[in-house]
Amino acid sequence: MRVLRAGCWVLGAILLAQPAAAQEPSAAAFIDRPVVSIAVTIEGRPNTETALNEALQSKVGAPLKMVDVRETISHLYSLGRFSDVQVEADHAANGGVALRFELKPIHAVTKIEFRGEPRLSEGMLRDRIVERFGETPPITRAADVATALQELYQERGYFSAAVAALPPVISHDPDQATLVFDINPGVRTVISASRVTGTPLASEGDIRSRLRIEPGQPYEPAELRERLSDLSASMHSRRYYQASALMQAANFSAQGAQVELVVEVQSGPLVTVQFTGDTIPKDKINELVPVERERSADQDLLEDSARRIEDYLRQLGHWKAEVKEPERREANGQLTIVFNVSKRALYRVAPGGIEVNGNLAVPPEDLKPLLRLNAGDPFDSSRLAAIEGAIVQAYRTRGYTSAKVESQVNEVGAGQVKPVLVITEGPRVVVGQISITGNTSVSAERLRQQLKISPGTVYYGPDVVNNRDALTAFYLDDGYTAVEVTATQTPVTTPEGTRADITFKIAEGPKTIIEHIFVTGNVRTKREVITEELQIAEGRPLGQAALTESRRRLSGLGLFRRIQISVISHGDPSLRDVVVAVEEARQSTIGYGGGLQVDQVVRSEDEGSTTSERYEVAPRGFFEIGRRNLGGRNRSLNLYSRLSLRPNPDENSNNPFGFSEYRIVGTYRAPGALRYGDLTATAAIEQGVRTGFNFSRKGFNAELSRRLTPTVRGSARYSFATTRIFDYQLIAEDDPLAVLTVDRVFPQVRLSALSGTLSRDTRSDPIDPRNGLFLSSDTTLAMRAIGSEVGFGKTFMQGFVYRSLGKRGVVFAGGARLGLARALLRTVETVDVDGTPVSIQVRDLPASERFFVGGDTTIRGYAIDSVGVPETITEAGFPKGGEAEVVLNAEVRLPLFGNIGAVLFVDGGNVFARAADLDLTRLRGSVGVGGRYATPIGPIRLDVGFKLDRRTIGTRLEPRYAIHFSIGQAF
Repeated sequence: MRVLRAGCWVLGAILLAQPAAAQEPSAAAFIDRPVVSIAVTIEGRPNTETALNEALQSKVGAPLKMVDVRETISHLYSLGRFSDVQVEADHAANGGVALRFELKPIHAVTKIEFRGEPRLSEGMLRDRIVERFGETPPITRAADVATALQELYQERGYFSAAVAALPPVISHDPDQATLVFDINPGVRTVISASRVTGTPLASEGDIRSRLRIEPGQPYEPAELRERLSDLSASMHSRRYYQASALMQAANFSAQGAQVELVVEVQSGPLVTVQFTGDTIPKDKINELVPVERERSADQDLLEDSARRIEDYLRQLGHWKAEVKEPERREANGQLTIVFNVSKRALYRVAPGGIEVNGNLAVPPEDLKPLLRLNAGDPFDSSRLAAIEGAIVQAYRTRGYTSAKVESQVNEVGAGQVKPVLVITEGPRVVVGQISITGNTSVSAERLRQQLKISPGTVYYGPDVVNNRDALTAFYLDDGYTAVEVTATQTPVTTPEGTRADITFKIAEGPKTIIEHIFVTGNVRTKREVITEELQIAEGRPLGQAALTESRRRLSGLGLFRRIQISVISHGDPSLRDVVVAVEEARQSTIGYGGGLQVDQVVRSEDEGSTTSERYEVAPRGFFEIGRRNLGGRNRSLNLYSRLSLRPNPDENSNNPFGFSEYRIVGTYRAPGALRYGDLTATAAIEQGVRTGFNFSRKGFNAELSRRLTPTVRGSARYSFATTRIFDYQLIAEDDPLAVLTVDRVFPQVRLSALSGTLSRDTRSDPIDPRNGLFLSSDTTLAMRAIGSEVGFGKTFMQGFVYRSLGKRGVVFAGGARLGLARALLRTVETVDVDGTPVSIQVRDLPASERFFVGGDTTIRGYAIDSVGVPETITEAGFPKGGEAEVVLNAEVRLPLFGNIGAVLFVDGGNVFARAADLDLTRLRGSVGVGGRYATPIGPIRLDVGFKLDRRTIGTRLEPRYAIHFSIGQAF
């Protein structure tokens, strides 16, 4: 028989607190009896979630305790998923008890439906809901949502509209709800007549047309208010700063279907600003008197403008400049505001500059850099005040806590002043004894390790504050959720001088230990995927830094739309439960887009002719589909495809497109799949264009990467690919040496290689960094022993540094890249041009593996791949690539205004046929300027690079410059 029932944890607590005699006899009879079974049901459905079972404090085989029931109910409520928790008990065999926890879930709103005759667009209705209640308002706010929608209809002229919230549509597994609203808009009110009064600047007909209040127009109060505001703003922009446009009356018909409107438009006077007395530079007027910018002639603004003018003149050296209170003159529909400006004499600092007295402990040479007001400079009292503050700060950092500086300005001649600073140093204070009191759980030795001050060092107030904060942070990270650290200083005068004894008084509060960690909301994601990222654990202190890092790591997974980590107290101040609630993001993603690809390329007009540089514009599009969180284990599978249609070089063809570039890539990612790191496997098919040849490639690679430190990552990679070269223009078909090249011996070469990469990244932002550096080294070894037809070793190193130059937004960026490769000797059997079998040795890299330089990401001012020493360029001008490359870059990035910026750059480098040929004296370079426009996906970039040494290729002189357009920084 069912005998125990508790509707919520409060009731459970009451039952626990009552004396045994006052409790229900049947309930008391179950206490201390063994629990035979525990069932958890959600609206009658058996529970299958591990998180709910972990919340159970009552255990099978253990005696039934009311405190365990209460704790279980508390835990279930803390998950934030249930609106009601009920517990029932029944008799079981052998004198035991069977428990059942019945849960009533909170059905999260995932969908909103509109029924009836909305008339307004669904997008407009949803925008109002999101604006007031967010994307998914709770069921309990359904009536409020209906009221907000009804207000929207009234703003749009539907004054008899009725919006009712219907019973929500409930679904299970997962528990979700759909809000449903029935809409009856009723009749829309239209304007039957309108009248404009006042002193408008335009005709009544023009005003009615602009405000859209002509007869027959729908009456929309909210829209009309915005149009009235726009009308006022337009009059303000014409210097009628006191203009206004207001709706005076709205007279509705008996049925409310029609309305008569009266609008009052007052232009007010035309406002002008005049200056009498001394003049103000025209380019400073709008800055000092922002009447036009603010579109206001408010008295407070005018008085503030007078003070601005005075400050400006005094900064120029007009020490006694004066601007009287602005005068307002109104006549004939105009308001003239008059500023009377009196610059007075120009004062300069007298010979000898600032005189400093009283500095005994700090030598004059240490103070001299602070005296930024030299002889002959215009005297500015605000600069003198800043100098006083700088000197006081310099003294206090040296321990002179009571140092003061007083200034005197002496007029010593016509237009000359002699500033005098008198310093009262006071005693120098050093740190004396450091005491820590109040700590009962943490040893003083551990706390002293957190301090950055020590006895005998200079006493500086902010240092004490920083050390106090360090102790507070230490306690918070060690699980003390409530701690107060105060620092007091006691000055002590001794024969040796003055010291400050510092006492850190600590009120620790209880140390908080994590009793339980509950994970909820993960429908597809395995629990261990979440717990592996948590830096907290049951039985360990609840540290703030660990909580913050846990949130960061969970966000980094990219699996969740929302993450909330809550700390729940359930009575004992030393114990807390942590609830990790997640809302999973969509499992499938689809992306697509298109645009134009603009390249400056090297092309030849006729076979055998010298190449020339020209711009090619190719339409380009991509499509991407992905599936993440496969099997709930943070695995992902992604398919990416890209197509670019190159223009047809044959002008006589009717087909505008020629060679097509494409790339299809399938990627499988498994973070933490293997013990030693993250696994990424990629299979790709691609066809592309390089200068001098086209290629098609099929390949596969598998990479294992691991983060060694927060900024250092290492990876090992195996790759296998076959590459076919065609439309080959680097060596003529009839060249007798062609048979000796690896690309002729292996027109389709198979490469099998092992690679290793090590990188360090401290950039503030990988897309548009302002500080930090990026270093990487990649080494590849292809060998016949692992299936490669051609063997070679290849190393590519690069380093980039980014530094803020102090002025806001100005960044220096520098980079260096070095690539070295060496092919392994290979003997092959082939036939010569006459068909005779021959045995030859080849020792060069396949064209697809050589280094190429030139273009918008390496050396700007040159076409793609076009830079090289003569040995790496054919007679026709096609670059052949080489076994060594050097690229050097430097640029200064300057903000201009808003999202617009500029760049000044210098690039240099070259490609060499063999690594042994590398010669830094043979580098080619360019200089240039560029523009940047910041966007959320990175800066849009336009660069113009100018060659520093133009050369003749074949019979043609290289172009002087090249234009590059792209997205993202060059490096």
